Amino acid sequence: MDSRFSEVMTAHWPVFALLAGLALVMTVIALVRGRHTEEVGVPGGVIFGWGCVFALPPAVYVLALASELSVESAIFSALLAAAVLLWVFALVEEFVPALVAVVAALFVGLAPVEVALAGFSSPALLLLLGVYALSAVISSSGLSYRLMLCLLLRLPDKPVWHQVTLLGTGYLLSPLMPSTNARMSMLMPVFKDMATGLKLPARGPALTALLAAMFGGALLFSPMMATSKSSNIAALNFLPPQVQAEFAGLFWLVAAGVAALGMTVAHLLVIPRLFPAGPEAPLPRAHMERQLSEMGPLKATEWIAAAGFVFFLVGCATVTWHHVKPSYLAGFVLLGLLLTGTLLRKDFQKQLDWPMIFFLLGMDSMMRIMDYLGLAQALARASGEVYGFVDGQIAFFIVASLLTSLAVRLVLPVTAGMLTSAIILLPVAAAQGINPWICVFCAAIFSDISFFRHQGTNGIMQIRAAGLFELGDERGFLRYNMWMNLARVVFVFASIPWWQWLGLL
Repeated sequence: MDSRFSEVMTAHWPVFALLAGLALVMTVIALVRGRHTEEVGVPGGVIFGWGCVFALPPAVYVLALASELSVESAIFSALLAAAVLLWVFALVEEFVPALVAVVAALFVGLAPVEVALAGFSSPALLLLLGVYALSAVISSSGLSYRLMLCLLLRLPDKPVWHQVTLLGTGYLLSPLMPSTNARMSMLMPVFKDMATGLKLPARGPALTALLAAMFGGALLFSPMMATSKSSNIAALNFLPPQVQAEFAGLFWLVAAGVAALGMTVAHLLVIPRLFPAGPEAPLPRAHMERQLSEMGPLKATEWIAAAGFVFFLVGCATVTWHHVKPSYLAGFVLLGLLLTGTLLRKDFQKQLDWPMIFFLLGMDSMMRIMDYLGLAQALARASGEVYGFVDGQIAFFIVASLLTSLAVRLVLPVTAGMLTSAIILLPVAAAQGINPWICVFCAAIFSDISFFRHQGTNGIMQIRAAGLFELGDERGFLRYNMWMNLARVVFVFASIPWWQWLGLL
């Protein structure tokens, strides 16, 4: 290793020295002039981050060559390092680094076009487009808001039912709206109407309980189905074809059943203990009935959205009977929305989350390039010593998944963190004889754990940005989040007997 490192350094020292010197200069500028750059609108952290982007990838390249990787693998390792640094320092939008890595790989010729762009030609594209289009129509047509009003008017006017309405509506939206932010945006208007109509005192336990219910509805179910989280859809494509076919439908929910039920029960038990219910004003039924009346009968767009929802849900539930992939079902839904004029051109442009779609497909392409270059196998060999303690034991693998996800999430945002954890853990699962879906599920559920302000989940960041913590008790809400963090770990371990019964272990 030492001789190989010396050979690489001797051969590549001019470029490495140049880039390292440039990074050193930029770092010195950032440290010396940090205060000045903040005054002119360029934070010193940004300059330091770009300095790291210049310095560390060349170092990774040299170390990869010294580790006897091929030149192509070493170059792509450097590209991966650059992408991670761009995410860590938030130097660009989240979807940009994955595209940079794919385009650079094509430009340098690291992989053929059919490999480098395979993510953009995979069935995942149809699935993402169909699900995002259907969620946009369900929202814009007013169908989801109408259903929520109907639920509130028909359920008993008690705090627990108000909370269950927000929780259940979020769960119902999850399979067709693979974005926590989108679900939160749908639930926020109803939360605000309920808080105002019930005259809940600011920072009181009742309002904070309602806030926690809204958050739980938007977030808790996200790891429980393939289409409930954007990163789940992308990670599904990392799995072997036969595993993809098995878990693309409702079997994902069946396998996650213990965790889904446990998280729901934990939420329902924690809320009344952290936020004891007090007297509340009655729900403003007259106002809600007037809103419902003003909406009139179901419009054509609402009927089409409802039909698309039922078609997709029933289709996913019966995949084992008709053998049509959920991605193709989503494609049929997309065609139906476009052909009926329910989804117009402006809606197709503005309401679909195109940056997230490109991010997920870019990550899929990155994984395929890694496989083509043999980096995934090299990662498996390298991680063999680090994860050797797993020794084929599922309990130890869950511990390894938890520690890996927590470490990655210290620096990466939720979606990138989940996918990065899955990429690291999948070779470990393969080497240890553990079902790869368990690896993806653990990465999905553990990536939602957050302890520090900077790593808050998308839901928490959205609540803070909307100023809702000024209404509720932020400390109480964060205590609730800590209990949910613990519940995630407990119910993943509790799922082991269930997975054994299903034949996954």
